Amino acid sequence: MCQRQDEFEQLNTRVVIISFGTLPALQAWMKETCNAFDVLLDPDRAVYRAYQLEESRWRSWSPKTLWTYARLLLSGRKWLPKEGDTSQMGGDFIIDSKGMVRLAYRSKEPADRPSVNKLLEILKQLKR
Repeated sequence: MCQRQDEFEQLNTRVVIISFGTLPALQAWMKETCNAFDVLLDPDRAVYRAYQLEESRWRSWSPKTLWTYARLLLSGRKWLPKEGDTSQMGGDFIIDSKGMVRLAYRSKEPADRPSVNKLLEILKQLKR
């Protein structure tokens, strides 16, 4: 997503990352991945509850999830220690300028996210 930030900007889209982690953990993650987007810390997970994002210890550490982490490590990605509740699932949401949720994608496991291509495709359709 970071490498395609200009495409989001061309679509007049603001990307906001929401995390329930600590500030030091979030800063380490951003340094390792991407620091181009706005970030909100939600330590009480009020936003997670409002958007009905689930928790699942099994899905957080399922064989599929472990395989995803192994592939990332083998590709050279640095392992960042997990902090807080590792069972919290994330999600991706597109909210229009009127505050209407246009896409609600609730992850079934940590690596379950729509592709950047899919997000951009949806945004382009919404602009029509």
